[in-house]
Amino acid sequence: MVLAGLLFFLSSCRTIQLPRIPYPDDRNDRNERREDKEVNEEGRGLPFASLGIPKGHLPPPGSCKIWYPGRPPGQQPPPQSCANALRNAPLGAWVITHEGNRYKVNIFNRNRKGIIDEIKYYLDSE
Repeated sequence: MVLAGLLFFLSSCRTIQLPRIPYPDDRNDRNERREDKEVNEEGRGLPFASLGIPKGHLPPPGSCKIWYPGRPPGQQPPPQSCANALRNAPLGAWVITHEGNRYKVNIFNRNRKGIIDEIKYYLDSE
């Protein structure tokens, strides 16, 4: 009897799926974003200038930096270890890693902590 009640309860439960809200981007042109994704999927990097961060505010090789989109460069936190940056990244932040001749940008979800929505690579111009 208890098993029948439990099965009835479980069969009446439904999963609610919320609509997916697109991740806001600083760019207004949807075609530009689509081209960026295609370039990254092919394994190449995006041009450094499209990152929109002054070179002096990027992390040195081997370290990472948490970046808050929309906040001025002078108000960003200093570089730190990559383990700390990835573990402590707040909602909607970027974690920028300097990997040799490119910068890896992990874009974190705005609603769920610890979830990376997208990873982009930017080629160093030097």
